[in-house]
Amino acid sequence: MAIVDKPWVRLALNIVGFLSNCYGFSVIGVFPPGIGYGGIFQFLTMIGLSVATLAFALKILRFAVPGALESLYRHVAYVATPMEGLITLLYWPMVLYNRDLLADQEMPFELPLTLDMALHLWPAILLWIDFLVFDAEFKRSKAHVFTIYVFTIIYLGWSTYCFSRNGFWVYPFLAEFSTVGRATFFMCCGNVCAFMYEAGAYLHSKLHVPPSIKTKKTQ
Repeated sequence: MAIVDKPWVRLALNIVGFLSNCYGFSVIGVFPPGIGYGGIFQFLTMIGLSVATLAFALKILRFAVPGALESLYRHVAYVATPMEGLITLLYWPMVLYNRDLLADQEMPFELPLTLDMALHLWPAILLWIDFLVFDAEFKRSKAHVFTIYVFTIIYLGWSTYCFSRNGFWVYPFLAEFSTVGRATFFMCCGNVCAFMYEAGAYLHSKLHVPPSIKTKKTQ
């Protein structure tokens, strides 16, 4: 049973998340040209935003059609949540420490606060609230963790390929690593994402105790 059993509140939360993401896409669509092969989808932020937007859309769809696209929903929603958590965890300390870690000095990097939060904060917060407060259907699965690691390897390959085409890393700090160091960094990020999934699953199990177990404890 959900902690807050109010479907309309959950629907409103996911509509806000979906519209916030759409706002992010609409504004970032005018990103300065010349960022190279792969465009905005070189950025982990934009890939994560795409997955999160699909997750919000599926949640809204399932409000109208309960149980729709079950398998797709479980993989997208339960991977998007820790992924957005990782993006937020990586982004804000780096940008507060030194923005040049995330964008070349020749490319202006001054995002309006509303856009910055739409890209790097609200998706994580809204997905985690929905997951921990409203989602009583979650079941931990090794397939979700496997998907996280597969994505990690694919993104490492994708960013490396974009570098081979463009001659620069989309995130300047990646240039400071050796090949082995860069791969290690990516795998560490994958581990952090998997840990966030497992921690979220554990917390979810404590918050969403099945009614049968609650009844036994009160007897």
